[in-house]
Amino acid sequence: MIRILISLSLLAMSVFDVRAAGEAEPLWPGKPPGALGEGGDHVPTLQFFAANAAKATGAVMVVCPGGGYGMLADHEGTGYAEWLAEEGVAAVVLRYRLGSAGYRHPVMLNDAAHAVRTVRHRAAEWKVNPGMVGIMGSSAGGHLASTALTHFDAGKPGSARVRVPISGCSAMP
Repeated sequence: MIRILISLSLLAMSVFDVRAAGEAEPLWPGKPPGALGEGGDHVPTLQFFAANAAKATGAVMVVCPGGGYGMLADHEGTGYAEWLAEEGVAAVVLRYRLGSAGYRHPVMLNDAAHAVRTVRHRAAEWKVNPGMVGIMGSSAGGHLASTALTHFDAGKPGSARVRVPISGCSAMP
């Protein structure tokens, strides 16, 4: 059985040319706003997946995994990010705070909006276009992504991570 799993893993890596991912890093500098505790479930993170250089479009997608706001389904986060990266779209997996850790609206929405702003802020570093930032998710992550797209604000212009203005588009967080 172990041999079969190892063989399948090696086959998958050779077929899909899995992109190397960066380390997950905290979304918020210092203690996240509204944190109910420290570490683990109380620190949302971002993990960047660089696009396949031969296919890179400059676009980047923030990926919000599903899981009913009680857990995060890895195949709906890392799995999607790896596929997007192979297709030429950089991806950032957002591990947002969950109801199972005591969080309620709008904490998750704040994490998603800040993730988009952070991606725009770090666009040059990650070699992506700040005007081509999207957000997607599955299940609860899809609900979070659609909420971020319809309930947004202009940000806080004086903050350390300023919003990068996108000409002709004011409906993105």
